[in-house]
Amino acid sequence: MTKMKYYKQAEKMYIYDKIPLEEIGVKLNISRRTLFYWKKKYEWDRKRFETERNQEVFSEELLAFARKLMQKISADIDNDRQTPQSEIYSLMKILKNTPQVKQYENYNQKSKKLKTTGQLSPEIIEQIEREVLLS
Repeated sequence: MTKMKYYKQAEKMYIYDKIPLEEIGVKLNISRRTLFYWKKKYEWDRKRFETERNQEVFSEELLAFARKLMQKISADIDNDRQTPQSEIYSLMKILKNTPQVKQYENYNQKSKKLKTTGQLSPEIIEQIEREVLLS
């Protein structure tokens, strides 16, 4: 068998998993030269960019939909109307899978670790500098 049996796996690792070529080469035992050749010939950078852009657009649309659903639920509450359980369930599922919510959760987890360890991580120090000292 040739190196081409690893092509699809290498392409997926680069485009979707965003693994650097050097790491892909080590994992699949393929030379950097071969990977750079595939990357250029099969336009992996363009595919990666398009994939990232599509994911961003989808996330933005999903977030806009979640906002509309949240406004409807809020209006139902304000007007003493019964909100269908399916709408509440849908909103919860959307929010659970929204990247911005995940970022917020990650931030909260870092904050909790800070409180439990009593030490400042380099990321927290950098954030403090950005938000407090430079404003």
